[in-house]
Amino acid sequence: MPEHLTLQFIKFLRGRGYLITRQRRKIAETVFSTPGHFSVEDIHDLLQRKKVSASKPSIYRTLNVLIKSGLVVQYRIGRRFNRFIIVRHDQHYDHLICTKCGRMMEFKNGTIEEQWSQVAKDHEFVITNPRLEIFGFCKKCRVKWPSVNQPAISLGHP
Repeated sequence: MPEHLTLQFIKFLRGRGYLITRQRRKIAETVFSTPGHFSVEDIHDLLQRKKVSASKPSIYRTLNVLIKSGLVVQYRIGRRFNRFIIVRHDQHYDHLICTKCGRMMEFKNGTIEEQWSQVAKDHEFVITNPRLEIFGFCKKCRVKWPSVNQPAISLGHP
């Protein structure tokens, strides 16, 4: 488990005058040991398996503080889905996001990153938070709901 993230979070809490409770620490430790994207329900289930008592509102509140600390990012997918991910300053990934089920798939594409760099250079712009989110429908949802197979926009490809 990334203990350094937990220590960073505790330092943030102290610096902002937040209480450092056992429950808040356990929620943070669980978040930091969860790979990939996760939901409040995922964290709640993991805590229950560890026999740690934490309500969903407590998890939401702790996640909000983790977001303020800059250690976690929230992705809102429509009105129904919220996903979270630990901020990884040493790695960059873009996302394909299914608007039907909320599934998020990370991908990395060097060509896209090179184009971003060139566009920024052409406009004398400094990129501080490169992030690409492409919304659509995953394979599972396209099979389950065939009506979503029509693209909403044409990207100029035949």
